[in-house]
Amino acid sequence: MSLRRIECVVLAVVLAGLLAGATRPAGAQTATASPEQQLAENFAPIVMIKSQTQECSEDGEQFRPVSVDILFGTDDVRLMKKNASGKDGAEVKRNIEASDLYGLDDQYYLDLPGNPRNPGCDYETWGKERMAELGMKPSIYARVTTEPGRDGIVVQYWFYWVFNLFNNTHESDWEGIQLTFDANTVEEVLDTGLLPSSIAFAQHEGGEQANWNDGKIDKVGNRIVAHPSSGSHADYYQSAVWLGWGENGSGFGCDYSNEPDDELPVDIILLPNEVTDPTSEFAWLTFTGEWGQIQSPSMFSGPTGPITKPRWDHPITWSESIRQNSLPVPLHSTIGPSISQVFCGAAEFGSKIVQLFPVDPRVIMGVIAGLFGGLLLIMILAWRFFVRAVRMYFKYGYVFITTGVIAFPIAWAGQKIEDWANDNVFTRIDQHLASGTARDLYQFVIQAGLGGIQEVLLACLIGPVVIYATWKLVQGEKLTFRRMWIDALDLFPKVYAATLAASVLIALLAATILLIPVAFYKGVGWFFSPQAVVIDKTSIRAALPVSANRVRGKWLRGLAVVIAVGTLSGLVGPIIGTIGMILDYFSLDRAQLVSAAIYCVLYPIAVIMGTLYYLRASVPPGKTAIYDPESHKEVELPTQTVPM
Repeated sequence: MSLRRIECVVLAVVLAGLLAGATRPAGAQTATASPEQQLAENFAPIVMIKSQTQECSEDGEQFRPVSVDILFGTDDVRLMKKNASGKDGAEVKRNIEASDLYGLDDQYYLDLPGNPRNPGCDYETWGKERMAELGMKPSIYARVTTEPGRDGIVVQYWFYWVFNLFNNTHESDWEGIQLTFDANTVEEVLDTGLLPSSIAFAQHEGGEQANWNDGKIDKVGNRIVAHPSSGSHADYYQSAVWLGWGENGSGFGCDYSNEPDDELPVDIILLPNEVTDPTSEFAWLTFTGEWGQIQSPSMFSGPTGPITKPRWDHPITWSESIRQNSLPVPLHSTIGPSISQVFCGAAEFGSKIVQLFPVDPRVIMGVIAGLFGGLLLIMILAWRFFVRAVRMYFKYGYVFITTGVIAFPIAWAGQKIEDWANDNVFTRIDQHLASGTARDLYQFVIQAGLGGIQEVLLACLIGPVVIYATWKLVQGEKLTFRRMWIDALDLFPKVYAATLAASVLIALLAATILLIPVAFYKGVGWFFSPQAVVIDKTSIRAALPVSANRVRGKWLRGLAVVIAVGTLSGLVGPIIGTIGMILDYFSLDRAQLVSAAIYCVLYPIAVIMGTLYYLRASVPPGKTAIYDPESHKEVELPTQTVPM
């Protein structure tokens, strides 16, 4: 054979090898891979992370699952030892390696660069810079194990993230996925093509179990699709917004694994089940201290590592103990304030307060006592108006109950208009406005603090009708539907303009930060501008000062009524819907329906309550008559209906 022919044969063999490698399907193994590595690769999860439109945006995932090697060999990460009280600590070493953590107990912890209580973009920036510096790719750890006394082969996937951006922010985050096979050996699974019998996803120190054929599972072939929630990294079976809660105070709030999301290619690193060599690259597995700065309360401290978790030694027992379902939080359109707005907003607001201020148990108890005291004061100040509003609602049910029923289709129509606007207007805005600030400003101008279109319709259509009816019924007049609706709807433009003016002015005052107390004070005074338009027949310009004048000298009681009105119309429905879902009384759709129905029933009561307060505030002390601008004379209010 000639030399040239030999060269051609060699080249053909090389090209064939390269082509085979290039076309090898995901999960295919080389002949040298161990059975454990093959099994881990074959069933490696497909990781979907929420898309991030721009760096440092919390709308998407800021971090990537990586090897813990990202923490080693840098001055930025310190090994610390706690003091005698178990708080704070002294620096032991920088530029640590895996061997430095070997055998260290819970008296030690790691300190990453940044402030976990005020993370900003520091951890995202640091993590991305370190990955680029080390040429590091996103990676997850795999482990093949068994549980003594239990049948089955378990494959675990451990995700390490440099930061947890959930409501309990902390450095480092360990999450994971687990597959259980009804087999005695790894070879049995590989040879028979056996599929997992059960699956478990870790979520905030708790988790969610499933069977392979459960409808909730998203999978491609024999690979599970995992949807880590943005920032908090709890793993979920589907793309949605979830009610996230964890055992042992590990967090409470909303987990966002909803679309848009993208597949993240990850490398699989096989972990040993035991490490006895201090020089091993996996010596860090024996470390039982915290993987991040310690904080008070402990929910803000870094987590402990894999071997401290119940699922390390007892994986099958753990998977059987976790819950069977997670609770999705509805994001699609609904009538009234959505459960996601109320619940997620409250949880995030509370967490921000806790993040910003040091928390002491005595301070927490003081805040709780203050809240209960404030609620009690509000109940005392607003109770009489609430009781009288309920009585009037049922006494004149032919007016108010019917109005509540009519409110339902009006709100529904408003929501459909809003859905259309979101699909056809705001989507185009997102495409043409590169700046998130510009989009936010545009939406603010459109909605101007009034909420969505349905809220505007109810406030400016149903609201004036209820105000007008309450005013006339208090005077002892008999109402016809025709007169009530015609007279009230005629005031729609003025009511809308006055409400819009109040909302914009309050927003502008609040935007200055320094004038937030002024905005708060003025907000209560201007809250009753619709009543001023309907009852006092004011102009748009005069509505705000007339409303403020009525509240002057009665501001605290006015605040109580405003809070009560907002609670009735905005919180009761979503809260009942959420509780019903948590207790498994309602499905998602039924919870939304119940919330919407409660909203439409309570909305007229809330408006009646505010109107009764306004009427009482309009009566000078010692008098029982109100000036009626329509008849230009004092109208004596019937004693039995005077709103006291």
